[in-house]
Amino acid sequence: MPTIRERFEAVWLPLPVWRRLDAYVLLAAGYTAGVEVATRESGVEMPRWIGDMAVVNGIILGVLLGFRNREAYERWWEARKLWGGLINDSRNLCLKAVALADPDPDDRRRLGRLVAGFALALKRHLRGGGRLRDVPGFGDDPADPAHVPAHLAGRVLALLKDWRRAGRLSDLDALTLDPHARALMDVCGACERIKSSPVPLSYRAMLRHGTLLYLITAPWFFGGVYGYWAVAVVALLAYFLIGIELTAEDVEEPFGKDGDDLPLGRFCDTVRRSAEEILGVDLGPGDPRKAV
Repeated sequence: MPTIRERFEAVWLPLPVWRRLDAYVLLAAGYTAGVEVATRESGVEMPRWIGDMAVVNGIILGVLLGFRNREAYERWWEARKLWGGLINDSRNLCLKAVALADPDPDDRRRLGRLVAGFALALKRHLRGGGRLRDVPGFGDDPADPAHVPAHLAGRVLALLKDWRRAGRLSDLDALTLDPHARALMDVCGACERIKSSPVPLSYRAMLRHGTLLYLITAPWFFGGVYGYWAVAVVALLAYFLIGIELTAEDVEEPFGKDGDDLPLGRFCDTVRRSAEEILGVDLGPGDPRKAV
């Protein structure tokens, strides 16, 4: 039976950015209350153009938010497809290697460690780096490459080359395996492109400037229309406007550890478990931080 909390969260989904969002909403509500008190005490009447400005600014914000949200989600979705492709290519590489080369247990374990290690090394590479000796199965390896994923992908190609020289693979077999081995660095390069090419600063700046101007001017307009109820109205507007911006900020960088980022740890664990199952080997302990 689901608990009350689980039932509540099934209806009211948790918002990963709520800690930052709540502070902004409270600030907007407090500012609106201050504006309302000031206008009532001073008896100042707001000119009509304040309302017109709020309406026009709201329309422009809608256009910018639509573009911002679409760009952020496209980056997230492309990254998700890349990691899905990595999982599929890792499985296909192991499946075809078993079927075509029929490697011995040592070579199966060697291939499994390389495939699982590549996924984990890529995760750490996208999050700021990591050394080869930190990858499970390579703790005693003397190599210390600057680009760990490229090093491991190179070892996969070297292993396939060794099998070809030993007569385990024909030229046609090698061509069959090559696309899946080559896909490792294709995925790495595409992920690096996403990470190193953020949404242009001007778009982000324009949206934030527009949101700030709107939330500064809106209380003066809504206060004259709704009175103290303007506090709730502006707080609701701030919740959605700032919430969408903060969510887009998280989503557009899909390789981090925020609530909206991709679960790279689970993807790496999927690659590892698939390699163990297909190759019929035990690769030993995996990444203790696989949950993230």
